[in-house]
Amino acid sequence: MPVVCSWSHVLARYAELDKLPSVGSSSAVASETQTNLLNMAEAHIHGRLSSRYSVPFSANNMTAIDLIVDAVYVQTQLTRQPEKAKALKEFLDERLEALLSGNAGMATSSGAVAAVMVGDTIWSSTQNYPPTFGMSDIEKAEVSSEQLYDEDALRGDYR
Repeated sequence: MPVVCSWSHVLARYAELDKLPSVGSSSAVASETQTNLLNMAEAHIHGRLSSRYSVPFSANNMTAIDLIVDAVYVQTQLTRQPEKAKALKEFLDERLEALLSGNAGMATSSGAVAAVMVGDTIWSSTQNYPPTFGMSDIEKAEVSSEQLYDEDALRGDYR
């Protein structure tokens, strides 16, 4: 599974998770545990959003990273702090439902909205080409020609 989120993303928001047994050291076991927690959270988010978006998400999708970070916290705290985890889970579920219903968009690291509906067409402004996710039917998907030109230029295809 491609890595969208890193353990440093998780610790930036939830530093207390670094104190969990088998997670907070620099050992191989801690590294494996961190990787497993991230993989499970990514799988959860991908599973919830895959009916509307193509997954996996690109590494510049800040919304996906944000959701995965919260999912890691919920999954690690359900038995430790169930009330706190339950409140965050409800918030996470609301955000996922907003994405699934089209009432929210995903943002990239540049701050651009990654995929939005414009009438009956999907416009994607992802930094990675080809776009790695979208909404609606593929026949209605379009990519801005300017975005394609910019991505070609970044790869050195146009000089």
